[in-house]
Amino acid sequence: MTSLSPNAITRCPGEYPKLGALISYLDGLTSRADLDTLASLLSRLDVGRGDIAPACIFGTKGYRRNTIRATEWYELLALCWHSSDRTPIHDHRGVSCAFRVVEGTGTEIRFRNTPSGLICPTVSVEMPPGYVCAANDADIHEVANMQAPGKDLITLHIYSPPIRHMTTYDFACPVTEESRASYVKTAEAGEIPC
Repeated sequence: MTSLSPNAITRCPGEYPKLGALISYLDGLTSRADLDTLASLLSRLDVGRGDIAPACIFGTKGYRRNTIRATEWYELLALCWHSSDRTPIHDHRGVSCAFRVVEGTGTEIRFRNTPSGLICPTVSVEMPPGYVCAANDADIHEVANMQAPGKDLITLHIYSPPIRHMTTYDFACPVTEESRASYVKTAEAGEIPC
């Protein structure tokens, strides 16, 4: 078993009867899980907040990751998001990552690399309850709760093996002081900056 953070809780499979078949498959892993298999298992689940209630704990500063079960070959988590909570833009190199929306509507923004080395958004996907997302190694995305304040999002995630490192990306970098001064001078001269 991998060492878990102090906030991680590894619960017994009997505590989540609707996750029994999924946990049984995951407990049998001896290597990285097949992404299509994870997506298929998640798509067949009929699970709501009440079925994973012990793992539905919300944070006060951003989304909260609540471990349901973990071994050296997988981590099963409930992620709880308040309105405006979001991940950094990231990929999942070396990890099979799949999740299901349990409650609320999430938003996934997908990106691609460009020849310049910057990333470019390609699509924004609304994810209603029951939606399953499966991310390949090099997929770059951001997940967020863009619903109105007071509307929560709960997602059930599987990482195989547990995600320990990922590449994170910046879409917009701060404007340099030199560029900012140039815009101010242009605007003061009555010109419209591009």
